[in-house]
Amino acid sequence: MAVEFNTVKMLLWAKNLGVSFEKTLTLGHQGLECSPDRFRRALRDFGLPVTQEEIKRCFHRPTMGPLFADEFFRFLGAKEIAVVDRSDFEGANLLHDLNEPFSESHRGRYSVVFDGGTLEHIFNYSAALRHCMELVRPGGHFITITPANNYMGHGFYQLSPELFFRVFSADNGFVLSKIIIFNASKTDAAFYQVTDPAIAGSRNNLISSHSMLLAILAQRVALTSILAHSPMQSDYVAGWENFRRSQTNSTPAYLGLLKRLRVALNPYWPYWLLHWKRALVSAWNREPSRLSNRRHFQKLGHRQICGERVSPAKPGNEN
Repeated sequence: MAVEFNTVKMLLWAKNLGVSFEKTLTLGHQGLECSPDRFRRALRDFGLPVTQEEIKRCFHRPTMGPLFADEFFRFLGAKEIAVVDRSDFEGANLLHDLNEPFSESHRGRYSVVFDGGTLEHIFNYSAALRHCMELVRPGGHFITITPANNYMGHGFYQLSPELFFRVFSADNGFVLSKIIIFNASKTDAAFYQVTDPAIAGSRNNLISSHSMLLAILAQRVALTSILAHSPMQSDYVAGWENFRRSQTNSTPAYLGLLKRLRVALNPYWPYWLLHWKRALVSAWNREPSRLSNRRHFQKLGHRQICGERVSPAKPGNEN
């Protein structure tokens, strides 16, 4: 688990969007894998003032020890940093199995819960996600960087944008602020905003030869019971609703007869004809499974990301 340059950009963007890092909890002890020069450039691009002393603190490595991102989170505004892990082998100060709920004293406590690559390693993913969402206080944020494509063997799971669109919803007391996909193999990757498949009207499939990561920024806006009802995939929900409507709407008798005739004749069509029919239908309906598919992925310009600002929330609104 490490905060590399693309994650640095995401966290600086979050700060400019008004995210308070005052009380930060990280899943696992996050390392910092970013050169000082790139770090300095990112701060300049995002318009954040920094002193040479602050940069030195962020990159101060203990003798024979790993470089952790704690000082970077303090630069972002953290006054309190909790590191949760199953073991203290990397210096976690909160030992806990994420498969299990947290104690009441931790729920609703943190202004930011950051998952930099932990939850995909937890077997009971949905429960672990719920347990971590419960840690966020009203007005606080949940940030996760998680595998999407070409990470087989990395953890238990690779995740789809559909999951986060359905989970970070008003039903669960959250609003999804950003969901970004980027090429993990590039040090300074382009960011693409992902469109909700419920809005696009189809699945945002992606075929890529590169490892892709999703970055999610969500805000907790209400203290509601999280995942009290299991989310459903949007295209199935739409299909069920269309079927229900078709059953309640009156259909002309001749259309009903034609449909029954077509179904009755299906077993008698030659295989080659059925094959070509399926191929033609598939070609007609197919959308490019690439980032160039603007229906599902919108490339964000450098200035668009670095220049976006939202006034920070008043501390009293997050308690």
